[in-house]
Amino acid sequence: MVVPAMGVISEIMSVFSRKRIFGYAFIACSSVCIAIIAFIVWGHHMFTSGQSDLLNAIFSLLTMSVAIPSAIKIFNWLATMYKGSIVLETPMLYAMGFIWLFTIGGLTGVYLAALSIDMHVHDTYFIVAHFHYVMVGSMMFGLLAGMNYWWPKMFGKMYHERMGQIAAVVVFLGFNLTFFIQFIAGSQGMPRRYADYPPEFAVYHFWSTIGSYILGIGMLMILYNWVHSLLKGETAPANPWGSNSLEWHTVSP
Repeated sequence: MVVPAMGVISEIMSVFSRKRIFGYAFIACSSVCIAIIAFIVWGHHMFTSGQSDLLNAIFSLLTMSVAIPSAIKIFNWLATMYKGSIVLETPMLYAMGFIWLFTIGGLTGVYLAALSIDMHVHDTYFIVAHFHYVMVGSMMFGLLAGMNYWWPKMFGKMYHERMGQIAAVVVFLGFNLTFFIQFIAGSQGMPRRYADYPPEFAVYHFWSTIGSYILGIGMLMILYNWVHSLLKGETAPANPWGSNSLEWHTVSP
């Protein structure tokens, strides 16, 4: 599910770094590798189910192997930014946020692939946080990066750039406050899918809830900015980002 978002990030990184994507062949091949390996790692959800030690070891190794093509992408994106003429427009802020979220999600995935750790944090909030960093945060930031990038092309209207930048920062801070704290709660033994919990976990839930409100405010800012652009926004320039890809050389929308 995250592979399409990675394609969006590769496009945006190149445009807003004013450089060709670093290692295009490796970027493309790593996408194929992630897609293939992702089909055969399902057993890592069953480490505590009683499946055989051999299967546990095999799925542990396969799960860890996903980190290799994922790390190649992170390295290539950072190398694309290196010594580039970086422009911190709204799509680029979301793309940079994607790198952070996917890196945190990927690194914690390596922890969970290790049987000695997964046995202790399985079915805790550590799993919830990891899942949201990879499958929610990364996907969401990839979507928002792409929507803000192609918005002028799709509708011929330009949203308010400063509000878009502020919203990107608010969403980033809100998401990390909501879910990073859950890594700590999970490592301390807070189980998931429980309606109640011991008092010592209250502080983690409190700050996670505060983060969710901040995240919600950021999403409302994004929605307002988009709706306002459609109703009262200025006509978008033909190529607002200075991109050289094909779609920006045609009429918008």
